[in-house]
Amino acid sequence: MPNFAILNGKVVRPPDIYKFSLAIDSPFTCFNCDGNLHFKQSRNGSSDFTEHFFHPNTKKATHIECERVSNSVAKPDVEHWHQTMSTFIKSGCREILRKSDSAKHIADCYNAESGMGVEFQNSPISVEDVKSRDATSELDWIFNCEGQFMRKIEIGNYVVCEIPHDNWAAAVKAVKDNVFLYTGFNEWIWLVDRESYRIELEGRLYNVWIGEPCSFQDVLDNTCLKSTMTLGGKKFYRSIEETLPVSKIAYGRCAGSMRWLDGFHRDYINHHVFAKNEVVAIKSVAGSGKTTTLLRLAEVHSEKRILYLAFNKSLIEDIKGKLSKLKIRNMEPLTFDALIYRLFRSVKGAEPMICDLRPQNVAQFYPWLDDKPFVLKKYYAKKFDAFCENPDINDIVKFCEQILGKKQPILEALWERTLTGRLTTFNSMRKMALINHWFKDYIDKHYDMVMVDETQDFDMIMLKMLLNDTTVPKLFVGDPKQAIYEWRGCINAFSHMPPNALVMEFYSTFRVGDPACSTIRNLFSDCWMISKSSNMTRIEQSCSGGYVYLFRTWRGLLTTARITPNSWIYGFDKKVGEMRKLYDVLVKKGGKNLDDEDEFEDDLPKFLRSLTREELDDLINEVSANLVDKEKSRVKFYTVHSYKGMEDDVVRLSSDIDIKTDENIYYVAITRAKKSIVLDGGMPVKGTVVVKPLVAQSSMESFIDMISGTAVEKVKPKRDLPAQAGKRWTDDETGKLLISIQKRLSIGEIATKHQRTHGAISAMLRQLAVRYIADGYDMALAQRFTGLSETVIRDAIAKSEMRAATRK
Repeated sequence: MPNFAILNGKVVRPPDIYKFSLAIDSPFTCFNCDGNLHFKQSRNGSSDFTEHFFHPNTKKATHIECERVSNSVAKPDVEHWHQTMSTFIKSGCREILRKSDSAKHIADCYNAESGMGVEFQNSPISVEDVKSRDATSELDWIFNCEGQFMRKIEIGNYVVCEIPHDNWAAAVKAVKDNVFLYTGFNEWIWLVDRESYRIELEGRLYNVWIGEPCSFQDVLDNTCLKSTMTLGGKKFYRSIEETLPVSKIAYGRCAGSMRWLDGFHRDYINHHVFAKNEVVAIKSVAGSGKTTTLLRLAEVHSEKRILYLAFNKSLIEDIKGKLSKLKIRNMEPLTFDALIYRLFRSVKGAEPMICDLRPQNVAQFYPWLDDKPFVLKKYYAKKFDAFCENPDINDIVKFCEQILGKKQPILEALWERTLTGRLTTFNSMRKMALINHWFKDYIDKHYDMVMVDETQDFDMIMLKMLLNDTTVPKLFVGDPKQAIYEWRGCINAFSHMPPNALVMEFYSTFRVGDPACSTIRNLFSDCWMISKSSNMTRIEQSCSGGYVYLFRTWRGLLTTARITPNSWIYGFDKKVGEMRKLYDVLVKKGGKNLDDEDEFEDDLPKFLRSLTREELDDLINEVSANLVDKEKSRVKFYTVHSYKGMEDDVVRLSSDIDIKTDENIYYVAITRAKKSIVLDGGMPVKGTVVVKPLVAQSSMESFIDMISGTAVEKVKPKRDLPAQAGKRWTDDETGKLLISIQKRLSIGEIATKHQRTHGAISAMLRQLAVRYIADGYDMALAQRFTGLSETVIRDAIAKSEMRAATRK
């Protein structure tokens, strides 16, 4: 028995016959089969009075399907929200039968005059059902999201709403007309964009819709509810006063949401009015135009005196040039040390006599240490610096007792010399500025705003003084994933922002294009970067023409540069002087570790200890022989640290840059290229290098892997193998191998010297020859460096190309 009937295109249930005084012999029809229905009243004995619709002149169970369909289409006990919405629709417009050639549907609300309807959706629904209903009429949809997590976001003026049902994400995309979300608050959500997004809000991740906030009047004006809803219904929804909860900012955690929010965040900061003592921090990905943003803000706030601070001196010089070109005169760029130096002169009225306190000179300031062991001198020099770098303890006695466990009269004496001007280091000047609040009397007087670039390389002492001793607004900009100077005592200041700081994110890089940008983003769990570059950037197996070659260590750089003609090295002359001085110190120490070895960005001291003076001289001479002017060079060599902040069309990463060793250094290196990224060490996946399987080939002693740049020898069982058999070739070993070739040693002599098999030596030489030719060098050079004949080299090239084609 169907639980409802259709009368004049409208749903009628048994109670409606009395409610609307309908004749019981009205021409009722069945929703499912369009057949006639009769209304019947009956009593079973003295109780169980029933009223129902039935098909006349049919056998029992003939119309079971009609009963099933009516139960699924219009249940008398609908959900409370759906029932409330239906109650507020005028009776002549509520639950109207709509038909198309392929479907039938009972519309929750329909206006015959306008030909438009509204669906009220409270439960899960399939895409097929949405399309079926939309096929019958022009339908706007209202989905009930009351009780879901939702926030109105101030920056961007949009609303996010957690998606209640999994299938709603697909269902809303199938709706042809308007979609509104009922929130239970004064504001509704107009879902103009039907995509689902991943965001982070208030420390949690959500799958959400992003919509426009709108009023109930907007819903009325853009649906047929304006003419079909009762006055009571309109009054009810207009009476809701509670507003949506508000959050300041949301963060994109998928490519789609990052594209949505990047523009909002940039527009907000460009128009933001900075308040007194306000702290704003912008996490900005590589190539996102951080410095350009700061220059634009300097122009916007031309009436303000702006102090621009950065850790790197080269960045200060770069910004000075841009300020001059743009004729911006209200911004003064300074390094941290330059600002401290200026503060010292302002407070003391004299130039500081700065020294670098080290074990070698500490006795000058405390003569008792003169004939004491080196380790004792090192201890006091290090602990003095540790006190100066401590941002929390300003009393030397407390520092000694709490950190060192006992009083230290010598440290107290050294600090006393600092206070009386007889011992001044850069660290001690910072400590005095912190203790005596030098910023408080200077920054607020001379500047209206402070901008800090490369915030990830900041100094804890400086950060504390800026936050505690100044009241001007402060803007911090940087990229947390580019924090690579921890060995110098730098901190990632983003991790130390005050709780009330506004932390924003810029996601777009204008340097790295897709598909490389998407690949890079997927390598890291916390890389929120999308491309807005006009470049198409690819990750390549090899390169031709000129390129920038990046290395993590000077060891790797120099051993490669010694076998690379037509090259140029950033800072080479200065580095040679440092290496010679360092080598002399190492010789005097008998090869022992330096006291400050942890202050080096790489393993240079260890590398130098492995060389004799003759080998060091040979290395420097052979590298120098390959060098040309920068403009004429084909390959430009840099360490990652020295190339930070720069870019080039083609950038090649040495295999010593390993994502497993240092994720941030890898990130800095791989985000320098605009068009092509060449990886010597293979393509990593989420921090794990892809290892290509070794394919046994009986006709070859070894194979050349063009992606990883390594030669791996086959290891045969039941054979006494050299110590290095089967191990990867390092850049250092490769350089020494080529030196052996230049000395015209035989393959047997070379194998013995390098503890490799003959096959491995031959394989590496063939690999190097193939790489030279791929990099654009002529055959004569490849022959000279590897000692191989042209026939052997051409054979290696052919086999390499064959394997590359097979991989494709």
